[in-house]
Amino acid sequence: MRVQKGKNDLIAPVQMDINSTFTFACEKEMACFTQCCKDAHIMLTPCDVIRMKQRLGLSSDEFLQIYTTLGYIEKTDLPIPVMKMLEDEKKTCPFLVESGCGIYEDRPLTCRYYPLSAGMFHNRDLNSDKHFFALVKESRCLGHDLGRELTIEEWRKDQGIIPYDETNIGWTEMILKRKSLGPFVTIPEKTLQMFFMGCYNVDRFRRFVFDSLFLNVYIVSEERKKKILEDDLAMLGLAFDWLKTTLMGEGKLEIREQVAETNPVEVDA
Repeated sequence: MRVQKGKNDLIAPVQMDINSTFTFACEKEMACFTQCCKDAHIMLTPCDVIRMKQRLGLSSDEFLQIYTTLGYIEKTDLPIPVMKMLEDEKKTCPFLVESGCGIYEDRPLTCRYYPLSAGMFHNRDLNSDKHFFALVKESRCLGHDLGRELTIEEWRKDQGIIPYDETNIGWTEMILKRKSLGPFVTIPEKTLQMFFMGCYNVDRFRRFVFDSLFLNVYIVSEERKKKILEDDLAMLGLAFDWLKTTLMGEGKLEIREQVAETNPVEVDA
């Protein structure tokens, strides 16, 4: 989830936390306005895909096919959709219009965080996850050291980031767990396909839940069934629970007793 950096760009080598401060401004009157929307490498989170496909009135399948290409999360073999730039000279974002971002209210998380780079690491000693941040200074961006000083937490609130991070937490936890296994652990292709469907293709996962043997294998309450029929975020939550159960062995979903007695349990994706 980063913006492409040129050879003259850098990430400030100081690790920041939510109370760290920085000064930044982005205004239409600035000469660099919308330059960050060109030749960018924008990885999309699960929440991004849902917000954007709903904004455009598309299914997950349609959105992924039209607007994304396949990428991989850094230092893992986990797949992730990457925004497909236009094939013009400047490799422009397809949602850029004359006045700025055409889907500003539903823009991706990477765009919301900019000019920050965000990450998380797992502290094994404390068995806890910790957010960290760094300042991205691109040569084409003139907004640094302008405007008002904000803490990173204030920036997150101002840019509407917190709901995105909260929605994506299950996804982030799975990425951290995958990284903790190290590069020498190989994940089967079918497992990677399950991860992609569960995290990014909520409409396909909904069909999978209701049209396969899923509900004969896993116990899902009637209340939850009703909610996931219409609510994409609720369906995403179920997908995270399923992935953590089947791929991470965390037991987030209860398996029906008669199924649990037959070993192994496998649900075709």
